[in-house]
Amino acid sequence: MDEKNLQDIFYDTVYGRKILKCIQCGTCSASCPLTELMEHGPRELFALIRDGDMEKALRSGTPWYCVSCYQCVARCPQEIPVIDLMYCLKRMSKEYGLVPSSHKMPDLYHAFVQTVDHHGRISEALVMARYGIMHPIDAFKNISVALELLKRKRLEFFPRQIIGRRWVAQIPAGEKVSKDAQ
Repeated sequence: MDEKNLQDIFYDTVYGRKILKCIQCGTCSASCPLTELMEHGPRELFALIRDGDMEKALRSGTPWYCVSCYQCVARCPQEIPVIDLMYCLKRMSKEYGLVPSSHKMPDLYHAFVQTVDHHGRISEALVMARYGIMHPIDAFKNISVALELLKRKRLEFFPRQIIGRRWVAQIPAGEKVSKDAQ
């Protein structure tokens, strides 16, 4: 797919056009606790998109480092929904096969989403097990952390299902929720 089509698809999303309000002040990048790990800070990523370099933006690892802390959103003078834009870029990156192959964050993100989709809540043990299948060396390196969490009773191996899990599963799809699904 060409750059123009990717840019049009992005701008047609719920939040895509809001990026045009960006004044390139850099508050988002300065507010982000992980900017130093990113190839492009949020400000630079938005400049790439506005300049039509969508493929470079979608191949970037930047959206995958976003931890949804909302510091950027709270401080943005233009009230740009930076977090929502990062999620949109992640989805587009996956959909169009542009996920950066050199990064492990998409695999961790996928393990997280699978766990929440299935159980309705996070289970650290399951996320790390799913991630560990793809990256066994990383999982092995974290065994000491897992043992410490287990010792302090802060790690549950068997996640509890939440009440109304089907209702929660409908939220991303934007469906209306009926009372009997709860």
